[in-house]
Amino acid sequence: MNQPRRVSRFERRILLSVFLSGLVPFVISLFFIPLIVEAHYSLFVHEEVVLQLEASAVFYKEFFDTKKSEFAARAETMSKDPVLLRAASMDDAESTQARIRQFVEDSPDVRRIGVRSGTGAILGEVAGPAERATDEFVPKTLALPLGLGETAPRLEVEFIFPRRFLEDRERAEEIATIYGTAVKFGSTFEQEQLRTYILIISIVLLLALGLSYSLARRVTKRIAALAGATERVASGDLDFSIRAGGQDEITELTLAFNKMIEEVRGARDRIVYLEKVSGWQDIARRLAHEIKNPLTPIQLAIQELHRRVPESDPRFKQLVEDAASMVEEEISALTRLVDEFSQFARLPEVVAEELSLSEFIDEFLKSYNRFEPDAVVEVEMPEEPVRALIDRVLMRRVLTNLAENAIQAAGSGQTRLRISAKSTGPNEEIELSIEDNGPGISAQEARSIFEPYFTTKDTGTGLGLAIVKKIVLQHGGSIRVSASPLGGAAFTIVLPSAARAQRLLERASARPSKADGPLPDANERS
Repeated sequence: MNQPRRVSRFERRILLSVFLSGLVPFVISLFFIPLIVEAHYSLFVHEEVVLQLEASAVFYKEFFDTKKSEFAARAETMSKDPVLLRAASMDDAESTQARIRQFVEDSPDVRRIGVRSGTGAILGEVAGPAERATDEFVPKTLALPLGLGETAPRLEVEFIFPRRFLEDRERAEEIATIYGTAVKFGSTFEQEQLRTYILIISIVLLLALGLSYSLARRVTKRIAALAGATERVASGDLDFSIRAGGQDEITELTLAFNKMIEEVRGARDRIVYLEKVSGWQDIARRLAHEIKNPLTPIQLAIQELHRRVPESDPRFKQLVEDAASMVEEEISALTRLVDEFSQFARLPEVVAEELSLSEFIDEFLKSYNRFEPDAVVEVEMPEEPVRALIDRVLMRRVLTNLAENAIQAAGSGQTRLRISAKSTGPNEEIELSIEDNGPGISAQEARSIFEPYFTTKDTGTGLGLAIVKKIVLQHGGSIRVSASPLGGAAFTIVLPSAARAQRLLERASARPSKADGPLPDANERS
């Protein structure tokens, strides 16, 4: 059964971008659409309320007008009452008082009734109950003449009207005004809300489009960079790398591409170096042959000359002996040079075996007897066992060459040497470092120090470190030089672990190179 495909980080980022692009406008809509609906509904409700309030205002107006008419009619009825007219015309205060008291008692909405004579004197005045005088009522006073003429008595009737009816009328008119204003400006508010909503949605959509474009642009730029880098690699340019950023699959692809470039560059440099060394080996082989051939006749001739010197001439004998000594010394130097050329030309193939690095270092220290008293040697090995595929003879030659260089650089009796090893874990690599306290190597010298025939010594052929590098490369490793914490130089040999080296050797045997030794691993540094 096929396993469900796992969504990649890049796909999740795209989906998240699309989701946010739709979610943000949706959330904004959830906020604004209710406001717009509410505003629209409120406008409809406002119109109904205004109609009701206007109807209430008309009702209150008609109600007040009716009450006024009622009060006027009742007051006029009282002013035409014959008993009151007779008592008032006769200035009978007692009868007047009695009659208006009866009016007050019969009329609960009358607060006070008074009668004045033509001269202004009070003929009678009766007030209603005390509760009619509270602040809950509003007085309404009507004055009517009792009879004809300017000197006729006058009737004053003070009606009371509940104050709450007036307050309700004022409140209804005020609310009607407010609601009218709301209705007037409600449509404007609704339009403003709609315009605000459209503006915000437009801005959010533009931002979402900008975000999507930015994301797409980042992706296309990185893919375009990979495409351009592929063309550069196809044209043979390997001296570059692509900047990687982020944590998605394109980043992983970029890192893998950079690693591939590094591997190809390392493989190219390794093959070029091995082919160059192979060429120098051919030259060294021919030079050794050309130099070695005349050395033996010269040495035999000088020995014969020395043997035939007459004893009778001491001065001539001394001259011959001095010349013979100089020639033999130069022959010895040439012989050593021929030996180094021959060794360089006859470097054997690597025959590797799986060894414990700690045990190999111990064997080397025991077999190399030129340390004491010339050097103080420190050894730092990891606690966990480290195993590598090593040609015991050739790798011992590497350590011997590096140790002798350190002793020569620091001076006899002053050398401090540190040999350390560590495993780099995920890369399945082992680092073997040889550090010294000598004068060190300059950056300019470090660029050429592994080239054949390059030397900084007064004597020497410059083949030692070239041999070292070739042996290391034949082991599928690499070597570099840097400054040592001890003050001198630090040579670091990087070797594959035993398991990885076995795979490299199998690959090398399946794909032989024109150069000596196995094909290099593409992941190694030159």
